[in-house]
Amino acid sequence: MKPLSRTATSFDRSPIRAMLDTAAAYPKAIHLELGQPDFGTPPHVVEAAVSAARNAYTGYTANAGMLALRESIVRKLRRINKLDVGPENIIVTVGAMQAVYASMAVLLDPGDEILIPDPGYGNFVMAASLLNATSVRYLTIPERDFVPDFEALESLVTPRTRVMLVNSPSNPTGAVYDEATLKACLDFCRRHDIYMLSDETYDELVFEGQHYSPAQWDTEGRVISVFTVSKTFAMTGWRVGYAVASPSIITVMSKVQEPIVSCVNTVAQYAAIEALEGDQACVDDMREHYRKRRDLAVQVARENDLEVSYPHGAFYMLIDISSQPLGSLPFAQGLLKAEEVAVGPGSAFGQLCDRYIRISLCASETDLREGIMRIGRYLKRVSKPEAVAVNQAG
Repeated sequence: MKPLSRTATSFDRSPIRAMLDTAAAYPKAIHLELGQPDFGTPPHVVEAAVSAARNAYTGYTANAGMLALRESIVRKLRRINKLDVGPENIIVTVGAMQAVYASMAVLLDPGDEILIPDPGYGNFVMAASLLNATSVRYLTIPERDFVPDFEALESLVTPRTRVMLVNSPSNPTGAVYDEATLKACLDFCRRHDIYMLSDETYDELVFEGQHYSPAQWDTEGRVISVFTVSKTFAMTGWRVGYAVASPSIITVMSKVQEPIVSCVNTVAQYAAIEALEGDQACVDDMREHYRKRRDLAVQVARENDLEVSYPHGAFYMLIDISSQPLGSLPFAQGLLKAEEVAVGPGSAFGQLCDRYIRISLCASETDLREGIMRIGRYLKRVSKPEAVAVNQAG
């Protein structure tokens, strides 16, 4: 038989999902690897879906999504993101990642280049690979809360550069870009006449500072903004995201959507309307729980001599493992075997991040405390003595 597609077989599966599968063999493992909210979907959202199903609201919708949902999104964007758009500027997608993929599909031809942050979500690179585009990683600076290194960024631009992807709040760093940083990103895109793809999945999960949507300063239609109800409302499995862009881009994205998914699950779209329009107290409650877990995780890490990022948003934290000789994947595999703690290998997020592991704050305070203590214990055991001495002295 003929071989499978070289494109589809040329890249590896996410190391995080591989760790999740491996951890299944450890029934008592502490799971800190997956960004899966441990809260249930709010009851009023579930009831809206049940009502839709019972009333036979289960047929196809427009490729771009139900008009009622897009109108709800318009109101949310005006209220939360300071974006003044209409339903024609919106497409409803199967989660944020499909919105990212569809955006890339309308912006990139084979061989074109997209600038992706390092550290940055590994699925961005996988999506670009499926489109035969080239991912070019741009460094962010750990000592400055992982903001882009703009001087280095300039040197990466070539005639094939088409898109800069920005992710704030960031997965995996928890960085929240301030107004000046995002305006600098947009100015960079204008100067080089490239598009900006702004992944704002965690826009309502900010602990300090403020979330800014760069599209509010865009007067040319070069920004595509991506959002989702997945993290904000603990609706990861419902698979409802959306993209916001100029009508000309949304029209092409809707055409791309038709042969891939046709439209998003109708019942889930009704649930998303209720999530956006209903009582928002659940969002405040979950954000406050994540904030408390962040504070606890940082405190316990420092008590155990661990160097960590300080996340200002999202629900992840990076732990520096550079004192030991292994890469992040073998370290994570050894940690699971020795201490029964599952974490995300930093290599899933780029070359710079191979010196880190990522933990998710979507776990109980008990599991976070115990898991971080075990990480600290294991890191000390496998670290080079001279590196441990430097860390303790500094």
